[in-house]
Amino acid sequence: MTGSGPRLEEGRRSLLLASLVLVGVALVGLAVGFLLSRGGGGAGDTTAGTPVTAHTTASAPTSPGARPTVRAASQIERGRTTDIGYLLGARTRTDGLHVTFDRVQLLTGAQAQKYAKDHGIDPQTMRHGVIVNVNPRTRDLVLAPDVAVYGGVQLAASTDLERMPLQKLLDALATQGGSIPLVLTYDRLGYVVKVAERPTG
Repeated sequence: MTGSGPRLEEGRRSLLLASLVLVGVALVGLAVGFLLSRGGGGAGDTTAGTPVTAHTTASAPTSPGARPTVRAASQIERGRTTDIGYLLGARTRTDGLHVTFDRVQLLTGAQAQKYAKDHGIDPQTMRHGVIVNVNPRTRDLVLAPDVAVYGGVQLAASTDLERMPLQKLLDALATQGGSIPLVLTYDRLGYVVKVAERPTG
């Protein structure tokens, strides 16, 4: 009987340790589930040195509603009215249609000529400027319900910009999203009110 005391104490310690491990695993599982349920959100839409895969899980609304009167959840600086870059994906949220946007820098004139020279590119091909993408960060933007979309060579097979359905742009994101430079226009509340393909030639 003298050996039963230490064995009993050791058994209790093992049971307590096993219970703590199970509680820890359960907490980690809950945390992972919470993070996964928040996936696709604004601040998490970033990449670190690798291209973002274009994706879309959204459809254009069949009958656009009135434009909201509250500030958009778009990740842009207040006062910014235009942007240039690529749309990499879209998804429907409770506050509207969100897009993942990769902002780029447009170099024109002497800056474009210098960039061409430094990188061994024929300067004559830069009459519309050169698009430089050195920041891998992406932003979450909200489209206005009545956003106007204009396509050119890649989206509408036209040398002139032509008005086109939003759904056609969304359909193109999966295969061409990262290769179609777009000019975005924002309203004062941060909603994207116009998307237009930018000439690349």
